[in-house]
Amino acid sequence: MNTGLKIAAAAAVLSTAALYQDAQAKVNVNINLGAPVIVSSPAPVVVERHGPRRFVVDSRPRFLYTPSLGFYVSVGAPYDIIYYRDRYYIHDDGEWYRSSNYGGPWVIVRQGRVPGRITRYRHEDIRHHRDQEYRRAQSWERRDRPDERNRSDRDRRRDDDRPRWR
Repeated sequence: MNTGLKIAAAAAVLSTAALYQDAQAKVNVNINLGAPVIVSSPAPVVVERHGPRRFVVDSRPRFLYTPSLGFYVSVGAPYDIIYYRDRYYIHDDGEWYRSSNYGGPWVIVRQGRVPGRITRYRHEDIRHHRDQEYRRAQSWERRDRPDERNRSDRDRRRDDDRPRWR
């Protein structure tokens, strides 16, 4: 193949690639003017995931404040959703996602942009603390409550320690 034909082919490829600059794929163009190289299969195309991620949450989850963590964690939701400072966070497949609403849209967020209060804990530890607080909340809610007129200061102080739901 002569050099002029190679240059024309390369120009055609580059002009076609310029028309599709909005596509979310990486293009690798290699022009070799040396000895011919036989390529048996094309290189794989890497598609990067951009845009909002869909997490389906059918109904509003309940969030339980976990004092040992310092933030709310969802209970009974299909995902471990964290609520902290008016934002919702989900960790999925090694990536963090954030939203201003539990139903989305969810956008990817860099690890460094997730509050340190959240990232200092492993997900297993977050679940463990949430489950402990949930058991405490269930126990607290099963307690018999005395009539408001007969409540002592001790009972009122105990209510200050009640589980906090959101």
